[in-house]
Amino acid sequence: MINKKHFDEYIKLKDGVKLISRIWLPSGQGPWPALLMRQPYGREIASTITYAHPTWWASKGYMVVIQDVRGQGDSEGIFKGFSQEASDTSETHEWVRSLKNCNGKLGLYGFSYQGLTQLTGEEYSKPPDCLSPAMTGLKIKEHWCAHGDAFLWHNNISWALQIAALRMKREKNIKGWEKIRSSFETNTHLIDGLDILKEFDPENFIIKWLDDLNKNNAFEDIKPISTWLKKPMLILGGLWDPHLRGAFDLYKLSKDVGGDPEIVISDSTHLDWWVKSQHLLLDFFDTHLQNKGTSKLNSFNHKKIWNISSNSWDNIENKSLNYEFSLISEGLANIEVIDGSLSRGNNGSGFVSIVHDPWRPVPSNGGHLGQNPGIFNRKNIDKRLDVAVFQTHFLKEKIHLSGIPTLFTSIKSDQESFDICLALSLIDKDEDIINQFSTGFLRVKGFKNDQSKIYRIEFQPINISISKGSKLRLSISASAWPAIGVNPGFDSKQCGQVTINHQIITLNFDLSKTIMKINPFF
Repeated sequence: MINKKHFDEYIKLKDGVKLISRIWLPSGQGPWPALLMRQPYGREIASTITYAHPTWWASKGYMVVIQDVRGQGDSEGIFKGFSQEASDTSETHEWVRSLKNCNGKLGLYGFSYQGLTQLTGEEYSKPPDCLSPAMTGLKIKEHWCAHGDAFLWHNNISWALQIAALRMKREKNIKGWEKIRSSFETNTHLIDGLDILKEFDPENFIIKWLDDLNKNNAFEDIKPISTWLKKPMLILGGLWDPHLRGAFDLYKLSKDVGGDPEIVISDSTHLDWWVKSQHLLLDFFDTHLQNKGTSKLNSFNHKKIWNISSNSWDNIENKSLNYEFSLISEGLANIEVIDGSLSRGNNGSGFVSIVHDPWRPVPSNGGHLGQNPGIFNRKNIDKRLDVAVFQTHFLKEKIHLSGIPTLFTSIKSDQESFDICLALSLIDKDEDIINQFSTGFLRVKGFKNDQSKIYRIEFQPINISISKGSKLRLSISASAWPAIGVNPGFDSKQCGQVTINHQIITLNFDLSKTIMKINPFF
């Protein structure tokens, strides 16, 4: 039985701003340990797109507090994104612990923005008893804004418009809200989105990210408090979540300051999680807030990563073999599949040339940034002649790739700016399905024409066992629209939708100076 009623309460911050929270209580007599989520999307939703409803958590013996952050929902103030959260978080923690229905114990939960609010507070403030940041990261540029200096067009424009729509609703700006909503319904938001933002929400913090990236400005990262990082922490990440590197970096940061965090990297996207996620979290909170661990999952070692081919968990701290692959082509890897080789134990040789025509940019899908994140059959994309493909022979033995694939390659371009877009895929024995499981990007700026240079391009982290009789494929292109804005060739500030000014770009790869390595997670 649970108490199905909920109620709202305000906290008045030191600067006079009032923040509102919705509170759910268990049935019976308290006080109880509290679970807190601080979020910008509406306390009524309570992140139920990924989490069980607060009534479920209340039924397990927790007082649940969902707070609208400053300037969002019904909370007062002006919303400015991550920069506002440190003092608000610490004051909220103190307030929750003081509530009559709270027994003084405090656990934090939430993903994405709600994951980051768990990690920022005022220096010397009392840490939570435990925290569970999910699908989040601390470095604004690397974990949120860009991959390889390329602005995450699809993810960030879509998110910025969502934030703008919330502002329009709050301000009762019907025209602005309807224009934003219409852009999604007509699927024009990735074309017109930036102009809509500048019209209706010009102070949107994601616009500032894009501006800082274009100007090479320094990003102010979130600096967590070391005492908080030493507390019990369960880090959740997804193999197709854009913030996955943030999960690994947070794990290492916690270990470096003396913490012993748990980490689970599942076969999840940002929004689509694995079946047992709620019970895993419940087990974590029961252990650290209620001193019990009766769940069957209590024996589960929480340092795991999902193996996407064997459909099983691997220990994330196991060291995989140091595989290296070279590339070989006589210049037709973008024309004939049999020409491009991905080879172990041999030196790379040959060359390949790719012409990027902005009128028909190579599309993206799947992966951690595509419109349909996850595994994606890219068979039709790889048929294009502006995509070079390199693949192994049918493997004679199983290989396990676990870490961060990294390509080092020598490139010569005829334009001052260009993109390198990579994909790794698993090919079945019938060679009919080309399952893309990881992608990587790099945006090059200020290139001096016709002077070759070696570049380093990182992929999304992977954990996969490639069985005997299968093939591994590497695909290389010069665009990945709309995950990444189309590079115009001359001005990285115009990297978005294609314009009349976009230039044709020719890339020449020296394969004798090209190698792909699998680097460790940590």
